[in-house]
Amino acid sequence: MSFVKTGPDRADFTLIHLSDFHLCRPEKASPLAFANKRILSYLSWRIRRRRLHDPEILDALIQAVRAQAADLIAVTGDLTQLALPAECDAAHRCLEALGSPQHVFMVPGNHDALVSAGWEARWSRWSDYMRADGPASPGRTVLPALRVRGRIALIGLSSAHPTRPFSAAGRVGADPLARCSDWLAEAAQRSLFRIVLIHHPPVPGMVSAHKRLSDADAFARMVQRHGAELILHGHTHQRSRVYLPGPRKPIPVIGAPSASAASRDPLHRAGFGMIRISCTPAGWAATFQDHWYSQEDQRFVPGEEEPISMPHHI
Repeated sequence: MSFVKTGPDRADFTLIHLSDFHLCRPEKASPLAFANKRILSYLSWRIRRRRLHDPEILDALIQAVRAQAADLIAVTGDLTQLALPAECDAAHRCLEALGSPQHVFMVPGNHDALVSAGWEARWSRWSDYMRADGPASPGRTVLPALRVRGRIALIGLSSAHPTRPFSAAGRVGADPLARCSDWLAEAAQRSLFRIVLIHHPPVPGMVSAHKRLSDADAFARMVQRHGAELILHGHTHQRSRVYLPGPRKPIPVIGAPSASAASRDPLHRAGFGMIRISCTPAGWAATFQDHWYSQEDQRFVPGEEEPISMPHHI
């Protein structure tokens, strides 16, 4: 296995985490495009979600993220609401606004794989943002993917695949988990800080059964054996921090709110997380700083920077 290292081998690294754009562009779609599971998500949008997601807030978030000049931006899925071609194009424009594929790493969510027909082809618009370092492998699915930035190893997993109506569940699969297991083990041997990106929360009980990660137990066994320094996810539209058991210490699992949320609820309002990682003589140290959207100020406001250490909710 070859780890391709890109970027300076510095002692510090800044990562921004955001998720769940939920871009909805149904206007020019053919009625036939809704003769499937899309009609349910469209009705959900019309009845409730269109009031929960504001594209202007998403635009403001993109500008706020760019102003931070982070080393890398991680996006953990559900860029679209209906997985329509127009939404995939709009999502691609958002990714371009955030930065180049070299500086933005994303994984898809269940809404991005809403229907079976052509779901992977639609992702081709985003393939450069999901791709591993190094030359592309012909005929291979883009994810899982490994990127190494200095002493930081980032592993992108896809938990998105088409499911039956009324299901928003996810699954990684045995082969991707096996590849991820190998990467975690080798990155540990190289003393790298390991970050796993996934859309569905890999911790049981965080979401209802029809929204869960079906192979969460296999994921948990993998990280309990090999460890990881940080796991980032979306899907819940809520700020959270929980922990999975690791081989020596608990592994922090951080969830992000929707990047376009119009909510005033502190747990659900739009925001992004800034994670600063440092290599010290005593080992790795990481801090988390929340940035949330203030309806009163019409801008994103930074919170206090705090260590990622003892288990507690953000």
